[in-house]
Amino acid sequence: MIVRFLQSLYDPGFPFDHSEEEYRQLLTVIERSAIGAQAYTLLKSGERLAQVPPFFRDRLAELYQACFVQNYLVKRETDLLLREFDRNGIAAIPLKGTVMAERFFGHFAGRGTSDIDLLIKPDQMKEAIACVGNAGFSTPLEENPEHYHLEWVKKIPSMPGALTVELHWSLAPDRTSRMRMEASWETSERLPGYRHARILGTTYTFYSLCLHGASHRMDSLRYVLDLYHLLNGQREKIDLEEVWRQARSDGTRKRVAAALSILYSLFPELHKQHKLPFHPKVRFWKPAYVLNPPDPDGPPPNRALNKQLFMLAAMDSWRYRFAYLAQAVFPSRGLARYSMDEAGPAGSLPAMYYRLYKQRLRKLFGGAQS
Repeated sequence: MIVRFLQSLYDPGFPFDHSEEEYRQLLTVIERSAIGAQAYTLLKSGERLAQVPPFFRDRLAELYQACFVQNYLVKRETDLLLREFDRNGIAAIPLKGTVMAERFFGHFAGRGTSDIDLLIKPDQMKEAIACVGNAGFSTPLEENPEHYHLEWVKKIPSMPGALTVELHWSLAPDRTSRMRMEASWETSERLPGYRHARILGTTYTFYSLCLHGASHRMDSLRYVLDLYHLLNGQREKIDLEEVWRQARSDGTRKRVAAALSILYSLFPELHKQHKLPFHPKVRFWKPAYVLNPPDPDGPPPNRALNKQLFMLAAMDSWRYRFAYLAQAVFPSRGLARYSMDEAGPAGSLPAMYYRLYKQRLRKLFGGAQS
């Protein structure tokens, strides 16, 4: 039902013929998937708000207004950071966020966001970190040894929680890819209003969204909708063959294939619009993950095993799979400590493994997410 509704937002040939109860079910999926702002923006831009029931339209408007306020604050802080980088001659590329919302969704509040992601060149990371502090993001978060970014937070009045900024130097872990970021910079364009800030090219933006969705196991409709929206709105500017070539070069081919296979399985009409350069295949993933999202106030679903199998299947080589498994089975001291809900005393490495595996087994058989 949610697929047909989303299709109708992009194609007037799909009518809004849902019952009142179905619209209430749609609202549940939209809210749990955090795509209310997108749905409202698309209905408004298509002049179709009058075609949906008032209660549905009014709730989407509330979700959009909440997104507007939050995104306005995020946009303000993003602009502050980019100006600080500009003053110090540091190149930065906003990833997703309000810049992407303005560029592809028509307005800074057209797509919800809750943090700031910036791509920085490794040789400028030290100076970038200083700029982040100058902009008020003075509280560093504990570094996750698995990640390819660093994080800081800043308390923002009127925001329910602290705002996070992430400085990325890559889009995939080194141990499971041969990701090199030169292409992201070479195909980027200058962000209007800045000397050093850049934006990713449209094709590379699409590629980055495939990687982002795959890194989250495509477990939310948000990741699917980002890709679907770009293919619908930027059809002539996205070169899927180039996406595939870049993925082969970066060792991320199966990650891209997994993300696009899931997208095309949900929206098969895309086969007629953009022919894939590979045979789509979905493994260790179920449509229910996005079509029936869990209640955020309820117990999280037990998908730990499927998530790990999905990631292993999305590795381009057995070397990457062995590296992934080795870190999962015998994590470094830093990763083991980071992964534990309650790290406890440092102790010996075997003692830390014992506590970590005890936690994993409890989550695996107790229904909690890993």
